[in-house]
Amino acid sequence: MQGYRFSTNRRLPERDMLDLADTLALQIHQTLGPRVYVLPRSDVAELITPYIDDLVSEDQHDLSWLVWHLFQDASEMARLAA
Repeated sequence: MQGYRFSTNRRLPERDMLDLADTLALQIHQTLGPRVYVLPRSDVAELITPYIDDLVSEDQHDLSWLVWHLFQDASEMARLAA
């Protein structure tokens, strides 16, 4: 996913980053289920790398954090709902 048309540099615009993080998180959660809540960020980064390897390294790093934080937020919501 390239954001060249929407940004002045090679980085993805914020909206694209958030949309991509949501999509990746949903896909990983669909595959792994609630186990994603205990993944360390390094494992999240490893899982999403094949899908974002065409992005600049800063975006790859940021996306791994965004997806990991989405999992942490979902974990907290699941815990509170129980």
